[in-house]
Amino acid sequence: MTIAENSSLVRSTISMTKQRLNRQWILTGLLALAAGTFFYIAFRQHGQYKKDHVFIEIKPIQTVKGWGYNIYTDGKVYIHQDIVPAIPTRMGFRTRDDAMAVGKKVYDRLVAGQMPMVTAKEVQDMGIIPEDSTVQH
Repeated sequence: MTIAENSSLVRSTISMTKQRLNRQWILTGLLALAAGTFFYIAFRQHGQYKKDHVFIEIKPIQTVKGWGYNIYTDGKVYIHQDIVPAIPTRMGFRTRDDAMAVGKKVYDRLVAGQMPMVTAKEVQDMGIIPEDSTVQH
């Protein structure tokens, strides 16, 4: 084998090695681009979901006046109700269940996109307060 043939073989081997390396870099680049696109779309959709949806929960609270409830939106207190709403006297709910019943009604209205409130009549109809409690003495 002559030097010219040997040199041609070396050049051919080096050329094939460079082609393999170029293909590997192109493949790696395409995979990185695909992964980046996937994560961009996923995080963008997650951000849009958070804008369109609010996590709402209700929890009972015990107070010095009895019971009440907190309604949280995305982990932050949105409504703090430590007294029976819609009546002139400032009394707490007698029981945890009373507080949660009124809180559930307010919660349901909030979820439905309505004004989150109850009237004195609704509280009376639920049996939470006696009828004469709505009149201030």
